Amino acid sequence: MIPEKKSIAIMKELSIGNTKQMLMINGVDVKNPLLLFLHGGPGTPQIGYVRHYQKELERYFTVVHWDQRGSGLSYSKRISHHSMTINHFIKDTIQVTQWLLAHFSKSKLYLAGHSWGSILALHVLQQCPDLFYAYYGISQVVNPHDEESTAYQHIREISVSKKASILSFLIRFIGAPPWKQDIQHLIYRFCVELSRGGFTRRHRQSLAVIFQMLTGNEYGVRNMHSFLNGLRFSKKHLTDELYRFNAFTSVPSIKVPCVFISGKHDLIVPAEISKQYYQELEAPEKRWFQFENSAHTPHIEEPSLFANTLSRHARHHL
Repeated sequence: MIPEKKSIAIMKELSIGNTKQMLMINGVDVKNPLLLFLHGGPGTPQIGYVRHYQKELERYFTVVHWDQRGSGLSYSKRISHHSMTINHFIKDTIQVTQWLLAHFSKSKLYLAGHSWGSILALHVLQQCPDLFYAYYGISQVVNPHDEESTAYQHIREISVSKKASILSFLIRFIGAPPWKQDIQHLIYRFCVELSRGGFTRRHRQSLAVIFQMLTGNEYGVRNMHSFLNGLRFSKKHLTDELYRFNAFTSVPSIKVPCVFISGKHDLIVPAEISKQYYQELEAPEKRWFQFENSAHTPHIEEPSLFANTLSRHARHHL
């Protein structure tokens, strides 16, 4: 049953695909449209910190965050690694969506996918478009190989002005992708952060996120082991499948309105790759936004602009 009070702020554990998985649901009015947010990674959920950045968004939507199978508060040693496939995650997403619609007596909801979550979202939209009003693709993953190659070239260009820097040395040391060794991937991600194109453009903001996870009620120090174990578990079993994804060939069309949002400084999923997909995608309505002061997490780095962008698009339902 829906709570009688107007606002909602709950943590809800569900049995999804034979595993216990955690949802966080927040909003000022349960009559508002539902917005289901699929987190990035694989294995990097947002429940531990995201409420600090979505207060304005909660005015317009009942916002649902979900620690996906094997991630964060949904991590368990009992989860079979055989279930850690994109196909299982798609089924989980559809089941979560159907539960939300039934619980809140809604016919459809809005779907947002960030990074890894944007891959799941595209597949879900292909299978069950009738469940969704619209899709918001944030740092939309299109082709991980192309994205790494493009980012590598950008970092090389940045390093030219810093010839004697550690960035210049490291990016030349690992060479161009593809990389076969884990250490090369680690060095590459370090170079992305040095270039201010990683999780956030401003390193201080990334530190604030970590602090919020450690001190907040949702995670706290007591649950950081679940976050770290889930991160390792998810990356171990999903990375190969992630790198086989190509949205150009696997999802050339979507049957719902789409909005794509990228950070100008993103070097994890460079904006030009996402924009090329947006331009080629067939959809009943599509829009593109580039956030000028963001890297990979525009919804965290520019939360007011993000909330305004989504609310303006969804205004005919609000």
